[in-house]
This record gives sequence, C-alpha cells and structure tokens, in this order.
Amino acid sequence: MTAAPKKKKSSQSHDPRVEAARKRLQESIDQADALEAIREIVTNLLGCEEIGLFTIVHENDHTKNGLLWSFGIDPQKHGTLSAFEHAALQRVLQGELHIAQVGHEAHGSHENPPIRAFVPIRHNGRTVAVLIMLKLLPQKLGFDEADINLVDVLSNEAGRALYEGRTRMREDSEARGGRG
Repeated sequence: MTAAPKKKKSSQSHDPRVEAARKRLQESIDQADALEAIREIVTNLLGCEEIGLFTIVHENDHTKNGLLWSFGIDPQKHGTLSAFEHAALQRVLQGELHIAQVGHEAHGSHENPPIRAFVPIRHNGRTVAVLIMLKLLPQKLGFDEADINLVDVLSNEAGRALYEGRTRMREDSEARGGRG
C-alpha cells in the first residue's frame, strides 16, 4: 500500500504576518475599520509610507475611479488613477498585481526607495478598488516573497472587509431597530 503524497503547504500558511493580516481584515466591523486595517498592514507589515485606495466604478463601456482614502499621498496630485501608468493600471483592473521599482539609483542612498505597487482589490470576482503603494521605509529595499503573500491577502480580503463591513453595520443597525 502506497501512502498518498503529502500536500506541500504554501509559505503563506507558515507566515504569522499573513494570518494576522487576514484575521484583521476579516474582523473589520465597518468601512472605517477596514481602511484602518489596510493602513496597519501596509505601513507596519509591508513598510510602505505612501498609500492610496482608489474606488473603481464600472459604467457602460468605461471605468470611473477616484481616491477614496490615502495615507501620505497628496490628494491634489493623485486624486485619480490617471496620475499613474496607464498600461500597468489596465492589467491591474483585470486583476493582476503590478509591482515595479522606480529609479534604481535610490538603492545606494539613504532615501526611501520609490516603488509603484498597484494591487487589485477584489470583491465577488471583480476589481472594485486599486491600492497604490508608492514609497517604502528607508530600511526596506523592495518586496520579498513574504511581502507578496501579504499583498495577496490584501487583494483577496480587503474588498470583502470594505464592502461587507458596511452590510454588517447596516444589518446590525436594522436589528437594533434602526438605532446607530
């Protein structure tokens, strides 16, 4: 009798940061709490100082977007996704992650390494938002495999936290007789 081969566990299942991030997003009670969870994950676990979350609205044959929330990003300069690389954003809207190092000359300096990370935030199989990460902490030179696993958690769990948290809040309010 031959033993069935053991399934190889992904490195994601061994990283306590990934599980903590997933749990934090899943336990978000409303949109504000979900946004705070995203900020905590991106700043504390990924080491990124500039973050923007852009909502995506699909209307007829085109897509509208706008800055929903940001941390460290100038909303006047980055109010819409049009301020960023169009080709990369098109792929992100289709659900692909895009990460690019910008200006490799910053690696040897004490400046914060510029990065362009575009993360599709998915809900019910659609990209409903795009998370933009622009500047890493000085001691962080880029994203490693563990960081990509965290980014995957954001992509797959943040949409549910943002949109279903509002539903839970509304249902709780209705259960209390409409009292907020």
